[in-house]
Amino acid sequence: MPTSQSTLESVEEKKPGDSMPSSVSKSILQSLREQEKIALQSINKLTEDEMIQIDQWLSILYNIYENLEYPSSLRVFQATTYFNDEQRL
Repeated sequence: MPTSQSTLESVEEKKPGDSMPSSVSKSILQSLREQEKIALQSINKLTEDEMIQIDQWLSILYNIYENLEYPSSLRVFQATTYFNDEQRL
């Protein structure tokens, strides 16, 4: 499928003596502009609600990772070891 840029370049390469009348090239350019406008409209900026939902999802994902990588029992063990070492000093 040709892009709007490649089609535009092929239209612009046509010479005035070529078989394509200017009205046809204008209609092609117009349809290319409409296709480009539709493509640009499909690009979606995130709303504030979507950003909040993504942030919450990432927070949950991070918490799951932390719980898998550093279980609570290991954290308690490390904390008590640290405090015991501090008391010995």
